[in-house]
Amino acid sequence: MTRFSVVFGLSNTQATLDFVDIDLATDTPLYIDPYAIQIRDDEWSAKCGDAIRSFFTEVLNQLRLGNEGRVAHLMSRLGEPNETYLGQSVGRPSGRGVGSDKAARFADALRRSRAFQTGVIGDISEAELFIHGVGPDMISDLTTNVLRGHLAQYTKEQCDLLGIPTRVVRSLGPTWSAERADWLASELELPVHGGKPILLVPKFSVRFKLSLDSQEFYNHYMVEFLKQEYLNSNSALVQVFKGTGERYVTKKAVKERHPFVKDDLARFVLDHPDVLETYKRIKGASGPIPPDMLEMFFDEGAFAEALIDRLRAIPAGSADASTYHHHAMAICTFLFHPQLITPVKEAELHEGRKRLDIRFTNAAERGFFHAMMVSPQGRALSIPVECKNYVKEMRNPELDQLAGRFSHHRGFVGFLLCRSMDNRERIVAGCRDTASDGRGFMIVLEDSDLIQMLNFVRNNARWSIDELLHARFAEITH
Repeated sequence: MTRFSVVFGLSNTQATLDFVDIDLATDTPLYIDPYAIQIRDDEWSAKCGDAIRSFFTEVLNQLRLGNEGRVAHLMSRLGEPNETYLGQSVGRPSGRGVGSDKAARFADALRRSRAFQTGVIGDISEAELFIHGVGPDMISDLTTNVLRGHLAQYTKEQCDLLGIPTRVVRSLGPTWSAERADWLASELELPVHGGKPILLVPKFSVRFKLSLDSQEFYNHYMVEFLKQEYLNSNSALVQVFKGTGERYVTKKAVKERHPFVKDDLARFVLDHPDVLETYKRIKGASGPIPPDMLEMFFDEGAFAEALIDRLRAIPAGSADASTYHHHAMAICTFLFHPQLITPVKEAELHEGRKRLDIRFTNAAERGFFHAMMVSPQGRALSIPVECKNYVKEMRNPELDQLAGRFSHHRGFVGFLLCRSMDNRERIVAGCRDTASDGRGFMIVLEDSDLIQMLNFVRNNARWSIDELLHARFAEITH
């Protein structure tokens, strides 16, 4: 097996990793989707969205100004990225989407397109819709180039989290700076296998095909809209069923009058921008790829049961603290992704004077974690998680330690994971006092709570996880 997790000796599987567990011998048929990233509100996606928009806006502006030298400079830094091991190449990964010649042709096709000339196109995620010769590989690879610096930082954080060695790499070319609107020479610290650097990609940012797809938009939105328009206007394309007298227009007739031409898609969107907005809204609501589609033959219920068995097998005590820590993190990723994403281990706080075990970014759009994010008292932009593999009873210092992690920049909701509580009522009372004093909301979860949530998954009742978390929150607020 040449999966990243196997090569680097991880016990984790795809369901407990925040990133795509790529095959280091061939490309995984997934694309980095700029639209899927740009519509998200979490911190990492917001930074990446700013980078994507700033690059494409700069390209468009310089094309409008006729500054060919600047355009050539911008596009010349778009290499052929193999380091993500994503795409559709056959056999070992090879450059496919954006080389210097292809980048120049992309700029020329963009300049000549009706979408550019009319101002319809304003974002790189729309390029596949409107630009002749531009496909998903090119869009994904261009996005990879622009996000290289952000992906490298993410990769380093995940490697630190999982204990994977990294080293300085200078071979991947410059990184894009949204602040300076230019490429900057950079040293990146990355894992290396077979002499080749690796960039990890968050699994919430990839798709099997790009969210915005020209053929899909043409077939299911443009043609359907025109069918109805011709029907309403009683066009010559209207036919009548002999038996019922019902009027109709066929897709075939519309397609014969309006064949698939990307410039014509741009003209249609110029006249009917609301159709594109509806399409984008629907595609944005589809969300990340579910675990059973990322990992073939994945049985979520059986995997939950295996996580329970492993948790029960870990002895309590300091000797196995690291094992418990890693397994608890894996369980949290499995249970809470994609509501909680981009876990970071022992993030420094207060200039390094305090450290926490794990910090997740809160990216929830619904449910318990979204409620904690929008709550005026919670404001949980991130969720700190402390792990205590104690056999002794927890006391106030452990509770105060977690409360000290809260701030207006990070939020006021966190988890304390422990094996069991000898005096649950006293611990809950202490958390209630902290909440009453306005110092934050500390939710203590025992092994029994984690096992109960894993059993919800095993019994095909994931929705019950939110109910349990709300119940634990209610204990410390009422």
